[in-house]
Amino acid sequence: MLEKETIRILYVDEDQEEQTLIASILKTAKKNKYVVESAKSIEEALEKLKDTYTVFLVGYKPGKEEQLNLIKEIKALKKYAPLIMLSGINSDNIDEQALSLGVTDYLVKGQFDGSTLERKLQFAIRDARLMESLEKTGRKFQSIFERAADPFILMDEKSKVMEVNPMFVSKFGFNPHDAKPGQEYHFHNMLLEAGAKNKLIQNLDTMLESFDLEASMITTEGNTINTLVSIVKQEEKQYQVLIKDLSSIKAREEEELNQKKFTSTGRMARILAHEVKNPLTTIVLSADQMRLELPKEVMLESGDLIEVILRNCDRINHLVSQLLDSTRFIELNIKKHSLATLLEEALAQVIDRIDLQGIKVLKHFQPEMTDLNLDGEKIKIALINLIVNAIEAMEVNKGELVLKTFQRGNQFRIEICDNGSGIPKENLERIFEPFFTNKTKGSGLGLTNTQNIIFSHGGSIRAKSEVGKGTCFLINLSGPESEV
Repeated sequence: MLEKETIRILYVDEDQEEQTLIASILKTAKKNKYVVESAKSIEEALEKLKDTYTVFLVGYKPGKEEQLNLIKEIKALKKYAPLIMLSGINSDNIDEQALSLGVTDYLVKGQFDGSTLERKLQFAIRDARLMESLEKTGRKFQSIFERAADPFILMDEKSKVMEVNPMFVSKFGFNPHDAKPGQEYHFHNMLLEAGAKNKLIQNLDTMLESFDLEASMITTEGNTINTLVSIVKQEEKQYQVLIKDLSSIKAREEEELNQKKFTSTGRMARILAHEVKNPLTTIVLSADQMRLELPKEVMLESGDLIEVILRNCDRINHLVSQLLDSTRFIELNIKKHSLATLLEEALAQVIDRIDLQGIKVLKHFQPEMTDLNLDGEKIKIALINLIVNAIEAMEVNKGELVLKTFQRGNQFRIEICDNGSGIPKENLERIFEPFFTNKTKGSGLGLTNTQNIIFSHGGSIRAKSEVGKGTCFLINLSGPESEV
């Protein structure tokens, strides 16, 4: 048999006989055990509010202002505690007044029995606990809503944006609370493709419970973000919208792929170096020996051929060494450095080429960024490689080089962008491969070496490009947790 729940009741009433009667009635209750404590005055009741009670009963006489103040005090201190008012008069005015004060129920003295009172108490306790649970759930949802790592909004059936979380404001720049009087933000206006807009509006019209759609969304700055939008009906005219940034997911996948390719290339380079350098050494030694042993007349006639062999052996040896150097993690001389300062120093080393090309340089460096533990000289080599590539991709007197730095927590970003010729999609996946180049000059190891430097710092690098519009290289670096 289940043990009865103990319900503590504070009954405030000047009438001691009523207090005795209520206590007596509840002693015979069948479903719960009721412990009734009494307070004869308002002062005594206020003192007892410091204790914990499940239910409050308040005897009320019309015209007693202090009793109304007591009810207000109880509701202020015990927001969800059930409060039942007992009065000797049956009046609609008292009923309305009780409800306006937040009283749970209203009973007329002498017109109820024990079972009625217990039923009223049970319902009042159940409803109060439900309301408290709903508020806790609401607070929990609000906390999740505000702290969500993905953009999250609430909208109505016409796609009017009602509420947004901080991540949405950060990523897209829209905030309905900043709207001017009469101005409204509608979610469908942020979708670029007509097909996505039509699907959204159609599904809202048919009141679907939930649906997903892929859409390109636009920010207040005019940037485009590829997204997966999940929409769930919350209430009759309200929808939750969760937005996943597919660009970020794709970027992470690309960074992981680049890491794997770099590791694989390094392994292949070491195998190749071993297989090439051994026979190469034999060829060089043999050519040197031939130069020593061949008669002078033969050397006069064919000595140039031996020199050709030796020069090309040196060239092959140099290329293999470059390949090894660009595909293995390098030893770093770590010190504290400012990313903005390193960019300025890298820029200074190529400023003559920038001026000669008539290139406009735009700098957007986030102020007061934390200094980062780096090998400054190595990072400058990587930055110079990227800046030189940008210079060579732009037309004379039409170029625009954009350099950006920013920090979020312990994550740091460098962006180097140009408005040059851009890189075809089929080449974009190969730009970090050793010896891959579209230039007539150069070894094709510059970007491989740049990638190696960034990877050696535990960072990542990727490129995004559009033919005819330009290219951006994005470098991500992490600081220690203590720098957050």
